[in-house]
Amino acid sequence: MYQVLIYVSLAYACFTWFIWRRKQGIDHMQGMMSTMSVSMMIGLIGGLIFGDVYKGDLYVSTMWGMLAGGLSGFLLGVPLSILSIVEGILSGVMGGMMGAMLGEMVPGEKVEPLLFVFVMLYTVCMLLVSKLIDFNKKETKWSSFFHHPATPAVLLLAVFFWFQSLPFPSPALYATEITLTAVDFSYKPNQFTVKKDTEIKVVFQNDGNVEHDIKVASHGKIVTISESSSEHQHGGMAEGVVHLHAKPGESVETVWKALEEGNYEFYCTIPGHKESGMIGSLQVTG
Repeated sequence: MYQVLIYVSLAYACFTWFIWRRKQGIDHMQGMMSTMSVSMMIGLIGGLIFGDVYKGDLYVSTMWGMLAGGLSGFLLGVPLSILSIVEGILSGVMGGMMGAMLGEMVPGEKVEPLLFVFVMLYTVCMLLVSKLIDFNKKETKWSSFFHHPATPAVLLLAVFFWFQSLPFPSPALYATEITLTAVDFSYKPNQFTVKKDTEIKVVFQNDGNVEHDIKVASHGKIVTISESSSEHQHGGMAEGVVHLHAKPGESVETVWKALEEGNYEFYCTIPGHKESGMIGSLQVTG
């Protein structure tokens, strides 16, 4: 996704230069619209990307998303007014928070189309605000080019075809070996996809400060082929339950095999851990 970040950064730099060049003729309303719309979109795009990269750690993705949106709003508002700075920072921070939550909640295969929508909206916002600011200005050679009715359509089509050519990673890769890390209090990763009737090696590493485990209640649809240590049962697990336990700093291995397709939830059975966010999803496909 670094190509998207490069495009967003270059477009932002050009728009900021545009604002600095025309800062004397921009009123308060135009300034607020500029900082709010652009910083909100940068926050959404950045938050979505960081939410997908740091999936399972909402705190980190939210902080990075808020920083990206808030900083863009601040820099864009500096040549305008204090009010524009405040509006830009607040809008960017809000956009970063919402983007990070979307990146955390949206499945990996849905991130690309959502990111496309945000990039197109980001481009449209800059085109509309630029046209609004230059509307009453004396027309020059460059401004007449950008004010031509066909220019926005051409630019949007160019962005569309460029975006479609980007080499996004395919979400359809099946895991045959999974390293599942437990921290206080989340799993990394917290979702993965495996293929039916394939043996999956699972390494469960506890990097937290307290004991953690993982339970997959599949009613016999996922079975354990082999394991590196005896199970920790918490009073005895029901038949058909896949379960692993590790003390702080401990790593255990097992081999699973999924017998039927479906979505299976896994979580930590230590009291209070599931409620604190130690939960994930295992998808089995044919």
